[in-house]
Amino acid sequence: MQILKIMRKIHKFCLISVLFIAAGINNISSAEIGTLSPNQFIAIKFKLDEAGIPYYNITYWNTTFVNWSPLGLNFKEGGLLGKDLKLISVSRKTIDETYPVFSGKSKYSRNWCNETKIVLEESSGQKRKMEIYFRAYDDGAAFRYGIPEQGSINDFYLSTEETNFNFAGDYSCWALKRDRFRHSYEGEYLKYKLGSIYSKTSDTTSTQPYITLPLTIEISGGLYACLSEANITDYAGMYLIKGEGNNSLKSKLSPYPEDISVSVKGRTPAVTPWRLFIIGKKPGGLIESNLIMNLNEPCKITDASSWIKPGKSTWSWWAEDRGFDGSFGYSILSTNTVKYYVDFAAQNSIDYVTLDGGWYGWFDALRDDNTHDVTKSLPELDLPYITKYAASKGIGIILWLLWYEFEKQMDEALDYYQSLGVKGIKVDFMDRDDQYMIDFYRRVIEKCAARKLFVTFHGAYKPDGLRRTYPNLLSVEGVLGNEYARWSATLPNPDYNVTIPFTRMVAGPMDYTPGSMTNSTEKNYTGNWKRPMTMGTRSSQMAMLVVYESGILTLCESPKIYENLPEFDFIKQVPATWDSTIVLDGKIGEYIVIARKKDNKWFIGGMTDWQERDLKIDFGFLETMEYYADIYSDAVDANTNPQNVQIIKSDISSGSTKTFHMAKGGGLAIVLTKKDH
Repeated sequence: MQILKIMRKIHKFCLISVLFIAAGINNISSAEIGTLSPNQFIAIKFKLDEAGIPYYNITYWNTTFVNWSPLGLNFKEGGLLGKDLKLISVSRKTIDETYPVFSGKSKYSRNWCNETKIVLEESSGQKRKMEIYFRAYDDGAAFRYGIPEQGSINDFYLSTEETNFNFAGDYSCWALKRDRFRHSYEGEYLKYKLGSIYSKTSDTTSTQPYITLPLTIEISGGLYACLSEANITDYAGMYLIKGEGNNSLKSKLSPYPEDISVSVKGRTPAVTPWRLFIIGKKPGGLIESNLIMNLNEPCKITDASSWIKPGKSTWSWWAEDRGFDGSFGYSILSTNTVKYYVDFAAQNSIDYVTLDGGWYGWFDALRDDNTHDVTKSLPELDLPYITKYAASKGIGIILWLLWYEFEKQMDEALDYYQSLGVKGIKVDFMDRDDQYMIDFYRRVIEKCAARKLFVTFHGAYKPDGLRRTYPNLLSVEGVLGNEYARWSATLPNPDYNVTIPFTRMVAGPMDYTPGSMTNSTEKNYTGNWKRPMTMGTRSSQMAMLVVYESGILTLCESPKIYENLPEFDFIKQVPATWDSTIVLDGKIGEYIVIARKKDNKWFIGGMTDWQERDLKIDFGFLETMEYYADIYSDAVDANTNPQNVQIIKSDISSGSTKTFHMAKGGGLAIVLTKKDH
């Protein structure tokens, strides 16, 4: 035992070993330098070719799925830093740390990897230096560039990042494409072959050049990978464009809107975001991974556990006055209406009430020149009274903000919200991920953290794991959610709903706004602004609260609908953060079953596409004991009456198996509670 303790100390403290020094470096310049994951299944390798061009590849076990791909940085002044390079040094370290997760799929996360740092220098010319960091985890691999402080580079303007992804086969992938950099990451992840991602027959986005991240890939042999980025700090968001080979993609950074020749303005020393692959033998392994969060810096909020509280929120924007009779005097953001929402939340284990767009003045979403004072509420809304009343009931208020109006008054507004006791803000319509907007996100989060306010972003780019550093970032939209039911004739639909857990959600939490109790068959569905409905069954909407990860679970339906339904008992029990997550089964775009644990309860959510199916669940993941089970499933007539839910109470034991039927666009929601013996 004493020997083991000594070995652990050696493993912990002897982190860095310099493998090569100046003497003899040239002898290994063309050699492959590998970084192995702790379990030795994943390898990310580096080499320099004869022209001094740096390359990497990635292997899982015996499968190389990223062939040798060139790396480099292209500066507006000085040109490409990615050729005529020589190796200066190689150093290695092991990282093994466990940290608490304040909102997410697990209570703790282990950041365990092997890292190699490679220092390169141009052999001639300016003799600029570049670093490349490689990390290998048991569930993925990542790399990033570093630009050290040096005489030849001080302030710099980066035009492009010459990062290539040369895939080893014509793999299937699920991609969201765009024709511009200004967008909200809201759209379909369509299935392609890598070689025909720009030429798929009948694809309306075939000419759109920019592939957003994350990109999920099915590799031959049942291997899956998700390509994304992490820790976007003082940088621009990355897209993918067509590379030089049939199965090749290449990085494309979001440029400054006013100068497309520049993507990043920086000063040495600097590092880029991590470019990463989450890797799993099953698609569910991508969902279970915390890799993106692990690649961010440690938490900077020392008292996070005392005030950051994930939870459910009511929301009046989607359903408006549905269920309210004329005598109520409904007005969507009046003191009287909001007070009703507060009372409803307090009576039903809901933590927050969100006041959405319009609370400080109505705006035109299609214009960029709205001007309102974000500290002045509508005449019919007494905000100081409402926040005080909500606090007396144990309910927090969340305030929606149009980003550029909020930016003009940021400090003044946040001080005011803090003085009222507001708990969080929801910032919307950024629709960009250039360097300026990346910096705006960081400023908002930091200023909110200083005032003990949490943040959700809508009209947002995909998550990058920043919530590890600032856990007051509780959720991000960046997804086509239930709001589209107010105007879209086709989306969101059940096929889409069982694709996004394996694509967009791999990057992090997504505020889809689930919980619709107004459910429709495919045949009877219409997009309707005043009376929205959702495709698929009511049980599938309930399952979303378990399947979809979000630190703020924004419930879209009207309280007047919820309060009359026995199935609302399930929604009342669902938490917004989890102790552990297991993906029991699933196929991308077909179905998914997830089990998540919180305290002494397990919650299971299952969803299917438009294909009805029988789903067998093996309860072997449970502790060896008996459980009470509350089962909410599609009724026998749910194919034609999707609002009908069957509620059964049962007993379930560890190791048992049960089969459940899901209707077309159907779902399954289960609560398992340990029996006391």
